[in-house]
Amino acid sequence: MNLKSFILLSFFFFFFTTYCQIPITILSVDSLVGSNHAGRNWWDLQHYTIDIETDIDNKRLSGIVSIKYKVIGSGHVMMIDLQAPMLITKVTSSGKIIPFKQQGRFWWIDKNSEGKVGKIDSIMIEYNGSPKVASNPPWDGGLIWNKDEKGRPYVGTACQGDGASLWWPCKEIQSDEPDMGVDLFFQAPKDLTVVSNGRLLSSTIVDAVKKRWHWRVTQPINNYNVTMNIGQYERIAEIYEGKKGPLDVSFYVLDYNLEKGMELFPEIKLMLECFESRIGPYPFYEDGYKMIETSFLGMEHQSGIAYGNKFKRGYSGRDRSNSGYGLLWDFILVHESGHEWFGNSITSKDINDSWIHEGFTTYLETVYTECLSGKEAAEKYVIGQRKIITNKKPLINQYGVNFDAPGDIYDKGASLIHTIRTIMDDDEKFFAMLQNICKKYYHSSVSSDELEAYMIKESKLNLKPIFEQYLRHTDIPTLQYTIQDDVMTLAWTKVIPDFKMPVLLVTKQGNRKWITASDKPVSFRLNGDFDHWDENIYCEYKLVE
Repeated sequence: MNLKSFILLSFFFFFFTTYCQIPITILSVDSLVGSNHAGRNWWDLQHYTIDIETDIDNKRLSGIVSIKYKVIGSGHVMMIDLQAPMLITKVTSSGKIIPFKQQGRFWWIDKNSEGKVGKIDSIMIEYNGSPKVASNPPWDGGLIWNKDEKGRPYVGTACQGDGASLWWPCKEIQSDEPDMGVDLFFQAPKDLTVVSNGRLLSSTIVDAVKKRWHWRVTQPINNYNVTMNIGQYERIAEIYEGKKGPLDVSFYVLDYNLEKGMELFPEIKLMLECFESRIGPYPFYEDGYKMIETSFLGMEHQSGIAYGNKFKRGYSGRDRSNSGYGLLWDFILVHESGHEWFGNSITSKDINDSWIHEGFTTYLETVYTECLSGKEAAEKYVIGQRKIITNKKPLINQYGVNFDAPGDIYDKGASLIHTIRTIMDDDEKFFAMLQNICKKYYHSSVSSDELEAYMIKESKLNLKPIFEQYLRHTDIPTLQYTIQDDVMTLAWTKVIPDFKMPVLLVTKQGNRKWITASDKPVSFRLNGDFDHWDENIYCEYKLVE
């Protein structure tokens, strides 16, 4: 243990034994961030009201965050996250000042007495400061204080991984979202436009230089999805007649990019038509759909997708799959919008299950390719992505800590899903399963174990060893085989014990033949009819001479 960790743990021990007067397990800093501990597990988020005044010239924020919650257990000490250099200055509840203590990003608020289970209560937090500036958004979290091409202010937020507590105080855990949404108030220079999540309810002049904006989200939302965008925006809008009726669709672009925005705008409809037909209705009809031009690449801000692909095809002008098909559509529009289904509506309970967000969403790129160019093109796209996979770390690591997920959660997660689709060998059944997943876990959080069990049930296949191998181990199954006297002998290597997964043998006539392979050798006669292995199963093949 380093000196910093020792000092922090010493503080927590002192604080909870002298200030809170309640027994509690002393946790590491990462565990305090990543787990549902005694400072969080007795209260359930109902609603946030976030009221922020921006000082763009000095890169400062000041505001009040009201948190409405339901008492669901025994406890009275609340842990709120707010990262330095932001500071909480005052906490009140029902007009009374509430004591609080700070240690780093953790703020401990003592309600003094336990509330009755089922009671709805609230606290009001006043805070201010100069939030961390993102040096490389969206990979590095924080506020983005930029100038547009005409030298005018251009502000944004990106904080997934680092946390929304970089710029506003919150309960920073993915398993608890505000059931009744968020009201968002922003005060900014009146010649600029503030765009956030949900629907715009009002914009009112405050004085000669300031304007106040009110946006409302009615659906549950992740903390990191809450966004603030300030700039010289123009709005492109239309009504999309979707699966659940009329959907408000908007694209906010900087005024000098209006023409480019109008050229790209029709692809939003194509994306919605594709995803609604394959995986079900857009999850946030109540809050509308919007895409917002930003100075950074992109982020899946719920009902307010951040778009910074500079109106280029592919991923900033390149095809991540090298198949050619990734240049036929706008990567950021498709990928970040796909998160509305996986990541925003369906959220992993623990950050260590982030493959649920990124694996499924990355596979939606394949689905969109299929909608545009057919199944063969889609297969080439997802197979092409595999060269990006490193297999250096498992997709799932330790739960209950603030784990930095590996990049493989994207492309390896997508290849896992494509492998399962291939094994199911029934596209209608596969897409029905995805639709049922979106229905069952609609606007809720889920663990990998829960999702895996549901997919096993829906597919009626023994996928357990496949999930275990691809999610929790780094080695990719290698099918080692020999051919002697027209007899093939094969077995899986680099796999967990009792691993089983079928593979597809392609004959010289182009026919496909399923072969059940395990970690135990099996032999069969080829009858001279073997050409190659089907690549849609994500594995390696090794011929032993």
